[in-house]
Amino acid sequence: MQRGHLITKLLDFGAGIYDPLLRIAVDEQEFRKRLLEFAHPEGNEKVLDIGCGTGSLCLMVARILDKGFVCGIDISSKMVEIAKRKAELIPHKIDYRVGNSTALPYNNKTFDVVFTGLMYHHLDYEEKQRALGEIHRVLKQNGRYISIEFGEFPKDFFHRMIIGFTRSSGILHGIYPNGLIEGAGFHVINESEGPALGGHHKTKYRVLGKIGCIQNL
Repeated sequence: MQRGHLITKLLDFGAGIYDPLLRIAVDEQEFRKRLLEFAHPEGNEKVLDIGCGTGSLCLMVARILDKGFVCGIDISSKMVEIAKRKAELIPHKIDYRVGNSTALPYNNKTFDVVFTGLMYHHLDYEEKQRALGEIHRVLKQNGRYISIEFGEFPKDFFHRMIIGFTRSSGILHGIYPNGLIEGAGFHVINESEGPALGGHHKTKYRVLGKIGCIQNL
């Protein structure tokens, strides 16, 4: 994720109002609850949230896990600062780091579950490819990768104008393209429509597993 992207630059600036804005755009609890339903994390699993923002999903996962642990990573240092403050309210250990989805600072096959939420519109095509490769690397062989991401944006004048100013962000690609999934070593286990943010930005949930692994979710 390159800091040259206009939207990425706005993350630090908007960190303090991120949570209330998301609550206006969507039913936040239901939005994240469905991610957990797809993942059904168990008490001793290791979970990673990439693009964790202010840490809301990490907190929900930490309350489920017993002996496992949660890691959250985000390119915005301001977002991570807020996430760390929120984590002080519960006794569960969450490890937060400032970092990049295209170069994850974790060992191979570390995590049972990896999440992303509304992250890929910050990435251009090559960065999407690298991020998926990194997720595959840090995910255990029988692990699962759950995401909710924007679909293609509406084609009205307003959104075409936004895309014109943010072309380098890769937003025209919408959700990570199907062609990248198999190339990264994944296959689709489940896919379903998500909520429309603000009433018109369509989203999609996906559950991916590593090619060669059969999982019953």
